[in-house]
Amino acid sequence: MSTKASTFNKLFHYGQRANKNGWGFRRRICKYLLRIIYQCEIDLAADIDETVEFCHNGFGIVVNARSKIGGETCVQHCVTIGDIHTDGPVPKIGRGCFIGARAIILGDVNIGDNAKVGAGAVVLKNVPSNCTVVGIPARIIKENSECVTASRSDSEID
Repeated sequence: MSTKASTFNKLFHYGQRANKNGWGFRRRICKYLLRIIYQCEIDLAADIDETVEFCHNGFGIVVNARSKIGGETCVQHCVTIGDIHTDGPVPKIGRGCFIGARAIILGDVNIGDNAKVGAGAVVLKNVPSNCTVVGIPARIIKENSECVTASRSDSEID
């Protein structure tokens, strides 16, 4: 992750502060700018740490208002994080994770710390810490920096 925050990240985190402090007009302006300029729908009420980085200016990202994303996580473009059914359970993403482009994370899912979700993966089940998952549905291909055997990677994640 870069140490220099993009204009998008600054605008998003300012919008979060406006939401928490009850600055309704500023919150609406931030949400409007995020939607129009960056084509994303990230609810400012979502529990997203200030150190989360939205790469590629957050282009096309959708995040449910009740989702939680831990610090130092990198979220690539066109990612969807949300519920399967209206008002259903939502994902919780740990610290130091990487979420690849066009990944979809839905439902009552916990992504462990330092996990990696590959581009285009569809995650519907929990991902342990320090694992890498790819595919539709997502499968573990690496666990604690070691490749998983073919028989294990053919099964779905827990």
